[in-house]
Amino acid sequence: MEQDPRLEALAETRARIAEMERLLEELPAIFESKFNERLQPLLEQQQRLLADNAQLHQQLLMLRGSGSTPADGAGDQRPGQPRLLPFTRRRLRALANNDFSEGDGGRPIAASADPTHR
Repeated sequence: MEQDPRLEALAETRARIAEMERLLEELPAIFESKFNERLQPLLEQQQRLLADNAQLHQQLLMLRGSGSTPADGAGDQRPGQPRLLPFTRRRLRALANNDFSEGDGGRPIAASADPTHR
């Protein structure tokens, strides 16, 4: 006795659906694995950069201890003040002197964080 072609197609479709559901269950693990694969080199690079930064910071402290100060004015930091990048330090000094020629085309910098506020 030959089976109805519609029943065979239905059985094949159910088998395909079951296989797809199994694959869908594996998908989060596959994505996590791929993510970790791509993340690992970045974490290693971050660790290298942190180690390099610590080494450079140690060298800077040794140079400061020997009486030498960096030319960018970073050596005039007072205890308890946050460390500023040289650009930020120059910008703050310019603002303190009402010199708006640096950056922003000579316009004063707005205190508002709203980009539409001028």
